[in-house]
Parts: sequence; structure tokens; C-alpha cells
Amino acid sequence: MTINEAMVLIKVVRERIQDLKQVRLSVVVKSRTRKMYGTEQEEEINEPQYDAKAIDKKVTELQNFIFQADAKIKQSNAKTEIDIDVNVGNLLAPLD
Repeated sequence: MTINEAMVLIKVVRERIQDLKQVRLSVVVKSRTRKMYGTEQEEEINEPQYDAKAIDKKVTELQNFIFQADAKIKQSNAKTEIDIDVNVGNLLAPLD
């Protein structure tokens, strides 16, 4: 993959992350209203649409990709290295 291709993909993945974050915030539960038989009373029913943990896991996977791709792009242009010991997998791990 070229640097330009990676940068375009990073942009698309960032947009996807924003979409998933909106889903996580607003559409985890779908509300609908139904009329009870013989009455005018309406009952609101909440139906889970998405698993919040699954959404968080996908967002984390996409963020990890962005980190890795961005790091490779920057590494290709780097002249000076820094010595840092970090476990990226643990740092960006999804919530349990």
C-alpha cells in the first residue's frame, strides 16, 4: 500500500469511527410505541439494537488500525527515533 492510499484509508476509517460513535450514543436502544387493546393508553417499548461492547470493540479495532498506519507513515519520514516502551494493544484495548 502506498502512503497516499494509507492516508486516504485513514480518512475513511476516521469517518467510520465517527459513524459508529454516533450509533453507540444514540441507537443502542430503539423505542417504539404501541396501543394497548381496547384502551387509548400507549406503551413505550425499548428494544436493544446493538451490543454496546461490540460497537466499542469495532471502534477500538479501527483506532488501532489508524495508529498502526499513521505510525508507519511517520516512520517512513522519520529521521530521529525515540525509545519508548508501550504496549499499544493494552493502551487501546476495548472496555470489558
